[in-house]
Amino acid sequence: MNNDELDLSDLARSRTSIRSRFNEIAHQNVNSNRSANLDSDKYLSDLLKVLKIKSVVVGIGGAGNNTVSRMQDMGSNFIETLNINTDAHDLYYSNANQKLLIGKETCNGLGSGNDPSIGTIAAEEDVHRLSQALNADVVFLTFGLGGGTGTGAAPIVAREAKKNNATVVSFCSVPFTSEGIERSLRAKKGLAELLKYSDTLIPVPNDNLLRFNQKLPILTGFKIMDEVLIRSINEIINLINNCGLINIDYADVRKVIQKKGQYPSGLIGITESLGDEADLIKKARLALHNPLLEPDTKKVDNCIVSVSGDHQLSLSQIDKIISTISSEIPEDASLKFGTSINPMLGSKIRIMALGRGPISPYVQAAIDGTEFPHSNFSQF
Repeated sequence: MNNDELDLSDLARSRTSIRSRFNEIAHQNVNSNRSANLDSDKYLSDLLKVLKIKSVVVGIGGAGNNTVSRMQDMGSNFIETLNINTDAHDLYYSNANQKLLIGKETCNGLGSGNDPSIGTIAAEEDVHRLSQALNADVVFLTFGLGGGTGTGAAPIVAREAKKNNATVVSFCSVPFTSEGIERSLRAKKGLAELLKYSDTLIPVPNDNLLRFNQKLPILTGFKIMDEVLIRSINEIINLINNCGLINIDYADVRKVIQKKGQYPSGLIGITESLGDEADLIKKARLALHNPLLEPDTKKVDNCIVSVSGDHQLSLSQIDKIISTISSEIPEDASLKFGTSINPMLGSKIRIMALGRGPISPYVQAAIDGTEFPHSNFSQF
């Protein structure tokens, strides 16, 4: 078979892994160059079409659908999104590129009644459609734990994404302590199932919203949490798909977000600095020590730092950020940084830290079968 016989569009849309897609096209290297040892631009162009990293952001249940809707409202037009729900009314008013109502026979479009077992049955009922919709290399899941659809369906969605050879990054909210023991127990069971199928698993405790302001309006609080998640996902996707001045490629990102060992881990933080030395140090630390997550940074074994700024971004500013973060993680941890020029940031400098190694105390509680940790708000 020669290049003319290979349908690149079908291969690019296929459900095979990146490695499989590469292997399928690599042997088609028939060069028109004078030296057969070199690769032509035509061949490299074909490779890029086939090797483009496919990613999708999936909102599951009411909380996840709200996050994806806000992502769309913020103008993330180049990101593929999918909302999944058992509630037809909620799904209809949500905003995503694609929508999937699961469990028509089980739920009749009326929701899961706060029962995770119903959410699981609904997802299993539509497992074939789920599998077809999850054709991506990286699948980002966002949902709330403690209810029915998010808690019960998310592990099934993650499982089907893994069957499609995807890397699964799960962001989930953990109920307020005040919501009671029953909701907390449901959340813990949901986390225990997600452990099996997530590469990176980052629970965001609702309790930690009280760190900002205990009188914060609930809508504002959830918008803050959604914006942190949305900006984090956007930044990861930008790293994967765009070339920076000092580049971080997909292989670098994959090393950090893919599971290493028995349990999924992960930390992520994103901040913006005004650029003076004191603020750079403060914001670099804040990106690593995300107050919404409270990660144990001494457990980081692999870290990526992305720094973005306008054309006046200086070497000394980059060095200050990297040295600050480097001093906060173990000496033997692998650290790579990248830099991109973004004129839209103006005088601001954006810092993102993405790490592997720290297991959330909420994930650890699900592993050990113990209670979730409780925040001590008297210290805030």
